[in-house]
Amino acid sequence: MLDEWNQGASLSEIARAHGLSLSWTGRLLRQEGVVLPEIRQGVRRVLDTPRVIREYRAGASIRRIADEHATSYGTIRRLLRRENVPLRPHGGNNSAVRRFR
Repeated sequence: MLDEWNQGASLSEIARAHGLSLSWTGRLLRQEGVVLPEIRQGVRRVLDTPRVIREYRAGASIRRIADEHATSYGTIRRLLRRENVPLRPHGGNNSAVRRFR
């Protein structure tokens, strides 16, 4: 991880590559002597809102959209709610399964 940091990878990229949280990744890097920049709260991401809405309406999950746009599940969910997009129930379309039980 230290080599990745020294080669210019961001904290988010390193965390994602190793399947770790940002806080844990930061802690490990600090233990190696890395001085991290201040935590920036409220960083705004520029997302292609019409594209996100199209992908969701076409059946993509919020998780999948978040991964493809390199953002969080919560960011995509908030965007969809802000745009008044009806959200599907968790777990996909299970209504067909329930009918046959």
